[in-house]
Amino acid sequence: MSAAEAHQHHDQSAKYDREYGAYQQYRLDNWQRSYIRRLASLWETCGPSTPFLDAGAGGSAYTVIEAARTGLPAVGCDISLEGMRTAARFARDQRVADRCLFVACSAERLPFADGAFGAAAAIAVLEHVPDERQAVRELARVTRPGGQVFLAVPNSVERMPFPLRQVYQWHDRRVGHLRHYSPEDLRERSTAAGLDPVRVVYSGHWSKVWQLALHLPAARLGLNDQRLWWWLERFDDRAADNDRGLHLNIWLDRR
Repeated sequence: MSAAEAHQHHDQSAKYDREYGAYQQYRLDNWQRSYIRRLASLWETCGPSTPFLDAGAGGSAYTVIEAARTGLPAVGCDISLEGMRTAARFARDQRVADRCLFVACSAERLPFADGAFGAAAAIAVLEHVPDERQAVRELARVTRPGGQVFLAVPNSVERMPFPLRQVYQWHDRRVGHLRHYSPEDLRERSTAAGLDPVRVVYSGHWSKVWQLALHLPAARLGLNDQRLWWWLERFDDRAADNDRGLHLNIWLDRR
């Protein structure tokens, strides 16, 4: 590992140890519920007993906990040790700890056997990882043939709405993003690792900007904006083929 890669890993683990260690209780935000809807097809490919993996599960590990709630065995891993400790506490609180396992590791070195999982996901992970190609190879390696992998990454900057580009680039620096992706980039890295793209969806269009702009003041005022949130979410769903979204989501089959 180069000095630059070691620095990125150290910086990211320290940052997210602080953030995830401060989490107090488990709760599902609406944006997380949106991702759970996208993962439903992956969980179906696992069957009743083959585990699901989220590489980069974060401190809430909501994908792992919600997969376990359906009855699936589920594994979460993250570079943040504090995040995995917090996730384990949340799993106990939600009474699904018997179906969950949490491991502190990097996405480039997954400590699991070949083909151990029926499906795997990496949501907002690859853009943080120094060796992204190795991370994709690892996801493919631990997913059984016929299984499925889901990736969510920032869309390429030139495809983002122009007024939002500088804001997102500030966000990149704040959270430690190393890169953005075009669908061509993601397909090339995936197919080289033994993953075949089956579906591409864009999210984070202008309706999401309005959604966030209205949600933040509503939350401060203690107002229930659930109906408005999901009404605007439908607009984002309808624009799934419009490549001008902030985020790129791709489903891939493991050869």
